Amino acid sequence: MKKATVILLHLSYWLLYCFLVSFLFLLSQATEDSAVEDWEDWIAILLFALLTGIISFYAFYGWLVPRYLTTRRVRLFVGVGLLISSGIGLFSTFMVSMATTIIIYIALHQTEFLFFQPKDQLVLMTGFTLLAVVNGMMGTVIRGFITWYTDIHMKEMVAGKALRTEMELLKAQLNPHFLFNTLNNIDILIELDAPRASQYLNKLSDLLRFTLYETQADQIPLTHELAYIKKYIELQKVRTPNEQYVTLHMEGPVEGVQIAPMLFIPYIENAFKYATNKKVPEAIRINFSVVENQIQFRCINVIDKSSTRPKEQGGLGQRLLRQRLTLLYQETYTLDIQATDDTYSVHLILPVHAYEMSTH
Repeated sequence: MKKATVILLHLSYWLLYCFLVSFLFLLSQATEDSAVEDWEDWIAILLFALLTGIISFYAFYGWLVPRYLTTRRVRLFVGVGLLISSGIGLFSTFMVSMATTIIIYIALHQTEFLFFQPKDQLVLMTGFTLLAVVNGMMGTVIRGFITWYTDIHMKEMVAGKALRTEMELLKAQLNPHFLFNTLNNIDILIELDAPRASQYLNKLSDLLRFTLYETQADQIPLTHELAYIKKYIELQKVRTPNEQYVTLHMEGPVEGVQIAPMLFIPYIENAFKYATNKKVPEAIRINFSVVENQIQFRCINVIDKSSTRPKEQGGLGQRLLRQRLTLLYQETYTLDIQATDDTYSVHLILPVHAYEMSTH
């Protein structure tokens, strides 16, 4: 938690504390048997209440909680806390006696030290002790809240950095493999059809530009993501004369929709990995639709019997993809992955907020 926020939290607590003390004073003024009669009494009560509260609050906040409670020595924390509260109550009672003596000396020029009657001293000490306990507990609660918030924030930062690092490692693991295969295909095509090879080389250049620059943004237009996927599929199809090897359908108003980049391509890459029989028509079926403020993505591929069957769970890629979706969309997305002996399907539903649907 930021230092300015902590300071503001402390100031807010003490302002509220002073307000409550003043409110209780005003209530006592409304009774006929009021123990205090004027605003000078209010100032004295407020000063002693603040003195007791500040000492006890920061004794717990700055010493007891870090020393005993955070190390789970609860019994020592309670015992030492009660002892300190009693000591603060005794000290405050003594300070009231001293202040009263000074006031009498100033007013009457008498130097006799004034002690209250034992009964009055007990009442004062009990009241100050209870006040010290209450403020000590408030110091414990506030320190605990700040510690809890800081720990959660640090864990989220560490988890976020770890996830980003893993995602970068995943990208570095996937992209060179695709790049290597594509360059080999274009190299072969150069001798057979140079103009067509040039077109594919330009598409590859666009993909690399997209990966290097647009994926750095938190949100990109869905149309850009779909253009990337189209070019990716075209580059994959260069290895087969089967025009029906892959089908891609898009429905709904995709214009104006913003999404996080590179959410769908890992699943499409996975489909090409396991649909190795390029003679099968519609071996890979990809569908995008935007309906009722939702992006629905479905990718189904035929599994080649000779390839290893992909698993729904496990593996670095699947785990990172789920983590990223959870980080971006919390519990508002739906991911359904099903694998049979013959097919592997991914159905991903993402929410589209109203401001993301607006056209530009």
